[in-house]
Amino acid sequence: MASSDGAVRNVYPILAVYVADYPEQCLITCTKYGTCPKCTRRAQELQESSPGLDRRQRLTGQIIQNARSTHFSEGRKRSIHAICMDSDVAGGAFEPFWVGLPLVDIHRCITPDVLHQLYQGVFKHLIAWVLELVGEEELDRRVGSLPKVSGVRFFKNGISGLSQVSGAERKHIARILLSCLVGKIHSKGIIACRSLLHFIQLAQYPSHDMETLGYMQKELATWLENRSYFIDEKIRDDFNIPKFHSLLHYMDSICWLGTTDNYNTEMFERLHIDYAKEGWRASNKRDHFPQMIKWLSRREKITSYDFHRSWAHDLLSDEVAGEDVQDVEVTVDAEVSFPVAKKKMAGAKVDNKLIRGQIILAKHPAEPRKSLMRIVISHAAPGFLTQLKLFLASFLPPSQRGSKPQILQGTLPFTSLDVWHQYRFSPVNLFDDESDGIREVIKAVPISKKTAIPRFDTVIVLNTDEAEATAVQGM
Repeated sequence: MASSDGAVRNVYPILAVYVADYPEQCLITCTKYGTCPKCTRRAQELQESSPGLDRRQRLTGQIIQNARSTHFSEGRKRSIHAICMDSDVAGGAFEPFWVGLPLVDIHRCITPDVLHQLYQGVFKHLIAWVLELVGEEELDRRVGSLPKVSGVRFFKNGISGLSQVSGAERKHIARILLSCLVGKIHSKGIIACRSLLHFIQLAQYPSHDMETLGYMQKELATWLENRSYFIDEKIRDDFNIPKFHSLLHYMDSICWLGTTDNYNTEMFERLHIDYAKEGWRASNKRDHFPQMIKWLSRREKITSYDFHRSWAHDLLSDEVAGEDVQDVEVTVDAEVSFPVAKKKMAGAKVDNKLIRGQIILAKHPAEPRKSLMRIVISHAAPGFLTQLKLFLASFLPPSQRGSKPQILQGTLPFTSLDVWHQYRFSPVNLFDDESDGIREVIKAVPISKKTAIPRFDTVIVLNTDEAEATAVQGM
């Protein structure tokens, strides 16, 4: 391979992980379809609450070799593949590609897959079961009656009629499903659904320790304890489903291979668009492969040059990285100065916390000079004045603040405020999905002559460093 300095060197790669969906996992590990590519549980044992003995590459290879010997000794009465299938191994006359690779156990290389196993597998099954329990018409009615909220897609016509549902759409459904089940299914079923939804979210954490892995284990145990509800309701006869069984291996795989965002197939599915579809569109549709390769090569060179320019620019702007926001002069009148100003703001610090999100407000407030009491009433915020006094007092030196009762008994130096009903910001995206780069709109719209139905979106604000919260750090 050609290295960065231009020299050509021999490299000896070690196979560490193999990212694939379930059919390909079975194919490359020579595992019988319908069983587990990581452990020795048979197809009718997948519903057991614990995994089986680990499969080992050496044993799999030995089964294939023994099948070949048996095949020839029996005078070709049975095929090699049929003999291997007796041991849940899908071998044949071919030699698996991993034979002879150093320091490799192909079964340990198999990774969890959030997209295909969790959203397109486990959650897809859960939706089908819930539709059968609640009824399509009733569930669609409940989904369509939910209020609009930031960060969640509004399914006006419900979810039963959706076809070819993408992983991103299933994520939005997962955010609202539990609220639509209250009062329609037994509490045992609610707990079972909730535990699966919790497990799916916990499995996507960008960092883990033994405590968070313990959360996953607890939710999985809750699911195993309450899943019999679906059997009692005649929805299922058993849970011998490979993708549900794969949940038993998530904790060990995370300890062995790292967090699931390192090998989620969702990011690679997205590359079909970047590297195949767009390249095809850029060609003249005749002898397209050389054209697509040249187009991709040029894009990579442009991206590399842009990265180099960004790196050089960051070196020049390092001197403002530690400045306070008040000391950073931002000029937006001239088009040339805006990228520099944006970079300065992105690197500025407030109370030693890095600004991650860019909050955008309208130039003029929706309700200028609105009285404090009207704010309390129309926004249904009885604690607004209390929190406002405590917030303003936090800017005073400790010697001038006084006690909390003194702060609350004090009067505010103003009787009205300008009120904005919404703001935009770009949240940090953790899951490499289509929401990356999309600006969210957060609304707090009270009842008025124009609005008969109020809308108050929920937000999460990080005000302590006690818990790790990657998605909202600095926000």
